[in-house]
Amino acid sequence: MEPLLIINDHKKIEEVYKKSEEYLKNHDSLRDKIATHLWAYNEAGVLVPQTVESFWSGHFFPFSESYYELENSFELCKQGFYRYSFFALRCVLELVVIGLYFDKDDQAHIDVQKWLQSKEPTPYFKPILKRLFQLEHFGQFNERHNLQTEINDIYSLLNNYVHTRGYRYSTSGQSISNFNQFNEKSFLRYIQYMEKTVRSSIIMMFLKYPIGMQNLPIWEKFGFDTPMGGLLDESSQEAIFAILDEGTKAILQKISDNDPTVQAIVEGIINMPDLTEEQLKQQSAEQDKWYEEHRQKD
Repeated sequence: MEPLLIINDHKKIEEVYKKSEEYLKNHDSLRDKIATHLWAYNEAGVLVPQTVESFWSGHFFPFSESYYELENSFELCKQGFYRYSFFALRCVLELVVIGLYFDKDDQAHIDVQKWLQSKEPTPYFKPILKRLFQLEHFGQFNERHNLQTEINDIYSLLNNYVHTRGYRYSTSGQSISNFNQFNEKSFLRYIQYMEKTVRSSIIMMFLKYPIGMQNLPIWEKFGFDTPMGGLLDESSQEAIFAILDEGTKAILQKISDNDPTVQAIVEGIINMPDLTEEQLKQQSAEQDKWYEEHRQKD
């Protein structure tokens, strides 16, 4: 049997991974920044409404898949697959825009189906992004900060890597070699665009689901039975707000505060009676019972 001739073998890839980990270990602030953005994007998924009507519809798939691709992109970067890490990063941006587009009329559980079942092609990025920015909240934010142009610029840059726009955007151009090796400039460039992608995606999610900007007494009103999707508790807000500057948060807060639907929800929650200690104990007991029943089944 002839041996496989592979220049860029697994041993070289493992060496790059070790060097990437060492680099992060020696740059705590950078590692913390990456962790903050990953966690913020994970928590942002809570913004997507989960109703009885939509729960099993698959409407959440674009968002869950986009987070999966975010992790993939980071792992590819650490292994020295710099060009492919940008490829996966483009998938992150595409998927979150697709998810928001299918929910533009608040019926993603219906509109996502043909695409979800692979019966329709994936819609083109720029036309659906343009359609999103025709929505009221997107337009209001865009008047203060040209987010649509910023996202298109990020997408165009990522496309350069996907389509190999010359040596600069090639696989060998990132490693300066014909095999994977650690390149600080390429590593930091990925981090820069990962942050931009996450930040822009989360802003768009707040524009579609502005209730997330409201500081609500979730625990006092719902206890363990917090509604799934749409409402952020204090810890989730803290994680997501950590990557947004004060100016951006101020604009998003104003948009949220001026939304009649949001204010009706806020008023309804505020006017709910707080749960008693007895009710919380009962919820806790029911939750423990549920976990025990499912543990035994497993």
